[in-house]
Amino acid sequence: IESVVFHIPLISNSKTKKKKYNYDNSTQYKIENPTERYILIGYKVLLSVSVLVGDTLILVGSLRYNSIKLHKIIVIFVRHMAVADLLLTLFGIVPVAVSLGANDWILGDVMCYLSYFFNSSATVALTILTTAIATTKMLIIKYPIRAITFSTEAGHTATFCIWIASVSLPAAAIAKDNQGMYFDYLLYTCDYLCRKSVWDETSYQIFTTTSGLAGLVTLVVTLISSAVLLVLAKRATVGRPEGLQWQGVLTVLLTVATHTLYALPLAIYYILCCFETDPNKFYRYAWWTAQLVTVFNFYVLGLTLSSFRTFLKRLVGCCRAQSCSGERAENNEERQSLLDVEN
Repeated sequence: IESVVFHIPLISNSKTKKKKYNYDNSTQYKIENPTERYILIGYKVLLSVSVLVGDTLILVGSLRYNSIKLHKIIVIFVRHMAVADLLLTLFGIVPVAVSLGANDWILGDVMCYLSYFFNSSATVALTILTTAIATTKMLIIKYPIRAITFSTEAGHTATFCIWIASVSLPAAAIAKDNQGMYFDYLLYTCDYLCRKSVWDETSYQIFTTTSGLAGLVTLVVTLISSAVLLVLAKRATVGRPEGLQWQGVLTVLLTVATHTLYALPLAIYYILCCFETDPNKFYRYAWWTAQLVTVFNFYVLGLTLSSFRTFLKRLVGCCRAQSCSGERAENNEERQSLLDVEN
């Protein structure tokens, strides 16, 4: 493991100039079957279009039309989750589709760094934002009167801190060794590992342990907050004669569920590591399946929030009206041209 983890190259392919450190795992993981690559490209393109359209509608609807009727801090978190999804798509999913088409990395060194940086940052941000949404909704149900004083400034401050924490790990890794990038044929994207000549064992252990503990803590806090939220919501329903508006609770719970379940394929991979000698090819499809989490927000909001569904219906209605008006204008022009010919 140490020989693999600590022997890290720069980008290595036919389109870039040769570097001092040369590493190539194309022999083990390069997809030579064109049919398989075309199927995967279609999956990536479909996923990219769905995310770009869905999360753009979330941002436009919440910012311009106030279509997400939730607590103002949760709305801020939802917007930033949409931004993180878009970053994952633009710098994670789309470059993979291009690399699958070329069967190599052709986007250059700068894009390689950006792909790794935004991929890592957005993934961490999504994880922390999911925890923040669950914890905030729990506090809102637990302390409804205090929740009135929660300001948008607090929400913006929280998201600012979340993004700072999210970019810190990939930024620290690149700052310590900016020559550690390489194109990984396993995932068809640029990745970073720690070269033994730069990372001593203590620094490497601190880096990996910090990352692992941070992920574990956020997962535990998310699950505990969601469980407490569900219990508090049921108690609030019993204690209030007017009942409880379950739309917000269901939105948060479904968001947490989808962002937690996406890790199941990766969990299966780590289980297979105990039995298989080389389950890495399964890791490829486990990770690409996990990327489905980027498209879930749009469907969760459309399923649970009537205000967002109303916005979508009005948007579709406007598109139909414009289409009909355009057809009518074209018909009128044709009729007028026929009358001119007859005259």
